[in-house]
Amino acid sequence: MNAQRFTAIAFIFAVVSAAWAILGHAIDYRTDQLAQSLSREVDTMWGPAGIVQCTPCVLTGGITEMNRGEYDTPIQSDVDVSFEHHNRYKGLLWFSTYTVKFRGTYELGESKEDAAFLFKLPDNVHSLEEMTFTVDDVVVEPLDSTRHGVSNTLEVPVSAGARRTVEVQYTTRARDRWAYSSQWHTAGRPGLLRNFTLTCRADFADIDYPKGAVSPTAPAKTDDGGAAAVWQYKSMRANQTMGIEMPARTNAGPIAARMSFFAPVSLAFFFTVLFTVVVLKKLPLHPMHYLFISAGFFAFHILMAYLVDLISIHAAFWICAAVSTALVVSYMRLVAGVKFAVIYVAAAQVVYLVGFSYAFFWVGMTGLALTVGAIATLFVLMQATGKVDWNEVFRSSPDKVDQWATVPPLPDEVPPAPDAPDANDNG
Repeated sequence: MNAQRFTAIAFIFAVVSAAWAILGHAIDYRTDQLAQSLSREVDTMWGPAGIVQCTPCVLTGGITEMNRGEYDTPIQSDVDVSFEHHNRYKGLLWFSTYTVKFRGTYELGESKEDAAFLFKLPDNVHSLEEMTFTVDDVVVEPLDSTRHGVSNTLEVPVSAGARRTVEVQYTTRARDRWAYSSQWHTAGRPGLLRNFTLTCRADFADIDYPKGAVSPTAPAKTDDGGAAAVWQYKSMRANQTMGIEMPARTNAGPIAARMSFFAPVSLAFFFTVLFTVVVLKKLPLHPMHYLFISAGFFAFHILMAYLVDLISIHAAFWICAAVSTALVVSYMRLVAGVKFAVIYVAAAQVVYLVGFSYAFFWVGMTGLALTVGAIATLFVLMQATGKVDWNEVFRSSPDKVDQWATVPPLPDEVPPAPDAPDANDNG
C-alpha cells in the first residue's frame, strides 16, 4: 500500500458515495410524489388526514355577541369516543385509517332566556352517519346555523328554564389522528371546560397522542388487545387539544432512502476493516478490487429501491442482502481465496452492510446501534494495529515498482537481424 493507491481508493469511495446520495434523493422524490397523489385519493375515498371536534357553546345573542366572546359552555361534558382502526395499502404506501363513533353528553346550565346550542362538525369529513341530537332524551332535528355566521355548524334551540341535557352522536371516517378541542371554533382565547371527561377507546394497544396535545390525566389502560385513555378535569382552561394518534405501518420508501444516504458509513467501516486486514496479512489488493467491492455494496441498495415496490420491505431486505453478499464474497474468493473471503470479507459485510442497514428498522434506536457498532469496531482496530509501523506501510520503495501504475515501455524500433556469414567467405 502506498499513498497513490490510497488516494485511488479514496476517490472510488467518494464516487460511490455520490451515487448513493443520488439514489437516496431519487427514492425520496419518488416517494413524495406518490404520497401526494395517493393522499388525495385516500382523502376522497376515506376521509381527511386528521379531524378536530370542537367543544360546543351556548349562545343567547347573535353573531356580534359570539365574536365578542359572549357565549357560555356546558357546565358538564361527558364525551365518549371509540375507534376502529385499519391500515390500508394503496399504491405501495400504507395509510392509517379509522372509523370513529362519537357520543357527547352535555349538561347546560339554567338560562333566563332562550338560547342556542351550537355544535361545530369536524371539517372536511365526507359523511356523518347515524347522527342524532337529543334534548332531555327527546330526539330533535338540528338546524343549520347559518344565521350565526359559522359554517358547518348545527344548532339546537334551547328554551329558557331549568337545566337541559343535550346528547350528540355520529359516526365518521378519517385517518392518522383525531383530536378534541377545548375551544369553540371562533374563540380567540383558551376554552373553559367544566366537569369534563373525555374517554377514548381504541381497538389497538399501541396507543399514542398527537404532537402538542395534552396527555391523559392517567396512563392509558390496555385490555383485550385494545386501550382506553381518559382526560378528566374539574375545571380547566387550555388552548391545546386532546386526542389519539393512530398507529401506522412503516412505508418502505423512507427507510430505503435513509439506508442509501447512510450507506457510505457502512462502506467506510468495511473499507477500514478490509484495509487493516490487508496491511496485517500483506495482501496485494488493487484499487480495482475496491471498486468491484463498492459495486457489490451498491447493488444492495439499488436492487432494494425497486424490489420494495413489489414485495414487503423485510423480504426485499434479506433478498438484497443475500445478493450483495454473494457478489462480494464470490468475487473475493477468486481474488484472495476462500478462507479470506469467508472469514474476513463475509463477516465484515454481514456486520457493516446487513447489520448497519437493518438498524434503520429500529425506529428511535438507529443512532445508538450505529454508535455501538462504531465504537466496537474502533476498539478492535486499535488493538489489532497498535504495533503497526504506518511509516513503513505508506513508504514508497524505490526498488519496488508499482505494477498497476507502471507499464513496460515498448521499443521504438526493432533492429534488423544481422546478415548471416557466407559459408564460402574465408576472409
